[in-house]
Amino acid sequence: MQSAKPITNCKRAVYAFSVLLISSLATRAQENSPYSRFGLGDQLSGQNILSRAMGGLSIPYSDYQSVNFINPASYAQLKVTTLDVGVDISSRTLRTTEPVQKYTSRYMIPSYLQLGVPLSKKGNWGMNFGMRPLTRINYNLRSSGRLSGIDSVAYNYIGNGGSYQAFVGTGIGTKNFSVGVNGGYRFGNKLYNTRVIILNDTVPYRKTNSADTTRFGGLFLEAGLLWRINLGKKTWLRVGANGSLSNKLNAVRDVSRETFEFSATNGVDVLDSVFKATEQKGTIIYPASYGFGLMLEVEDKWGVGAELSRTSWSQYRYYEKPDNLRDNWTFRFGAQLLPNITGKSYWSKVAYRVGFSYGPDPIAVTELNQYLLSAGVTLPVRRNFYTNQFTSINFAMEAGARGNKNMPMRESLFRLSMGLNLSDLWFNPRKYD
Repeated sequence: MQSAKPITNCKRAVYAFSVLLISSLATRAQENSPYSRFGLGDQLSGQNILSRAMGGLSIPYSDYQSVNFINPASYAQLKVTTLDVGVDISSRTLRTTEPVQKYTSRYMIPSYLQLGVPLSKKGNWGMNFGMRPLTRINYNLRSSGRLSGIDSVAYNYIGNGGSYQAFVGTGIGTKNFSVGVNGGYRFGNKLYNTRVIILNDTVPYRKTNSADTTRFGGLFLEAGLLWRINLGKKTWLRVGANGSLSNKLNAVRDVSRETFEFSATNGVDVLDSVFKATEQKGTIIYPASYGFGLMLEVEDKWGVGAELSRTSWSQYRYYEKPDNLRDNWTFRFGAQLLPNITGKSYWSKVAYRVGFSYGPDPIAVTELNQYLLSAGVTLPVRRNFYTNQFTSINFAMEAGARGNKNMPMRESLFRLSMGLNLSDLWFNPRKYD
């Protein structure tokens, strides 16, 4: 009698997300981003795929199917149960001027897994469960120089790790006004190694390695609100705001200073441990952030909006010590052309989006700026005119850079993202054939 089982579809999605995560770890060694040395690593895209196509515009955005975890007040507008899974395929290129070099890395990582559920079909109340990566550390850098009385010295800097969050949120309100909160657990690890190799024709100096490994985790809380101002029968202005509190992550660190030699069998053999300390307890301060946005919409036709967000990265602390980080802001602009669900051609049912973002990088070592151009579409998989299913695929393409051509090192990025939305009857079993 029952032909669809929601729990089976959920299990399949979780399995697929796990496979993507394992695949990303397998390709991790190909990435090399020296900027990920600072703080908790490079900030990953924090929006769902639909919003990324609009330059990341998300604070004032809401609809009945899209699960927008950036502003939890949007959960109140959910009308169908939606499982949303995202994945990124990225390509980074580093260019240096002294010496002139170029390095390109490609990798795939999962973006998020979330399940949005309307808690009241007649009212405006929804909930979301999810998990996603926040930051990523991956670099392997080499440099060389000369020391007095020594032929040469080589340095090798290696870093791995990142941070993640698992969260649950709810949003509640009326047709025109809603508030929401997200809460959960942030966690991760960071591993730093600095190897020094001294080369001399007569004196056999030992190679040294300084390693710091830190594991951390802690609770977090963030909130948002949405206000729809009706300007006409089918025209309105959405006003959105969000913010998160600064939170303390409990950390445990292992520190070692040792000598080593390279080995054909083990890779690295430790010869002598000069200093070693384990289970050093401390804290990491994750900074507060807030944002504000506006979006003008004409129902079932188009929408255009902008937002400004700010993060207090100068508040970041690692075992009570600051890093080379500064407060930063990001401006985002986006627009969308909504589909005509009664149109005859398939492409008339596709939503089209474009956008851009710009702002200073939080790294304070040099004057870095980031900019990103984006475009994307939402492709319907099922014709909801005939069925009660709203399955769709979101695509986004992003191209941007960190720095400019006059800087000694410049990083460019191209990213292709895909999000799969499975909604409605995927999770509501039919009782009769």
